[in-house]
Amino acid sequence: MKIVIAGATGLVGEALVKRLLDKHELVLFSRDVPRARKKFLGAGIHYADWHQPPSHLAALIDGARVVINLAGAGIGDARWTQERKNAIIGSRLQSIEMLHKLFVAAEIHPELVIQASAVGYYGFSDDCEFTENDPPGEGFLADVTKRWEEKANIWNDISPRLVLLRSGVVFARNGGALPRMAMPFKFWNGGHVGTGKQWVSWIDLEDEIEAILHLLHNPLSNGPYNLTAPKPVMQKEVAKAIGKALNSPSWLHMPNFVLRALLGEMADELLLKGAKVLPVRLLAEGFQFHFEDVAESVKDKLKTD
Repeated sequence: MKIVIAGATGLVGEALVKRLLDKHELVLFSRDVPRARKKFLGAGIHYADWHQPPSHLAALIDGARVVINLAGAGIGDARWTQERKNAIIGSRLQSIEMLHKLFVAAEIHPELVIQASAVGYYGFSDDCEFTENDPPGEGFLADVTKRWEEKANIWNDISPRLVLLRSGVVFARNGGALPRMAMPFKFWNGGHVGTGKQWVSWIDLEDEIEAILHLLHNPLSNGPYNLTAPKPVMQKEVAKAIGKALNSPSWLHMPNFVLRALLGEMADELLLKGAKVLPVRLLAEGFQFHFEDVAESVKDKLKTD
């Protein structure tokens, strides 16, 4: 099967490509093709630069049955200035527009489009549980994901199936939030942030990839899916799990005002607030998580070889 993937060099994209290698023909769209070439070795890979002529790109995607779009500027990579906010939103909307325009021009109708999104869609709450049936919340991340998903609906005119991945915080060994969260613990300065009572809807990278593969191969899967472990936890439980995995104390904490001074608005939305998001639709389809307990996932990802 020929699969087009945008955002292949990101945390989730790289892991997904490595699972699909040698099983499918892949067309990898990247703004940095040399970097992509260094990451992936295998037969049946084509590299597409967004700046190549449309006729060349059309030839590359000819016969593609699936589009997986994971592209977008990192949410937590830089302080949220207005310029950075524009980049976060623009990179997500632009990648959808460019891919869709290319497929329309080439008159190619993919059987399935899988589009990244995030649990930020639901906003924040200390008390509510969120499922795929709940409406969008408030805040910058909720606005980003709402616009992201609305833009993705343009695929409905040429594809019968659009799957939206509302991913939680992905725990991985190399990259993402977990190594950054664990760093203070390595210097015996670890602990929770803020009150520690904010919800963290997390998912192990292995389960993230397995869930995407499930949605890829299940012809009945359609619409939004929460890619989160079935047992969300409060932030203080994540800190406790990290401390235990690294044999380091976790009693210190970073006060709200310090984080706000350092990170501004980003501190509130990424660190000091949270939401309890449940993977209702995945579980209903019989998907089985390998990591349901946060302590097991953290221990697995932070263990040293």
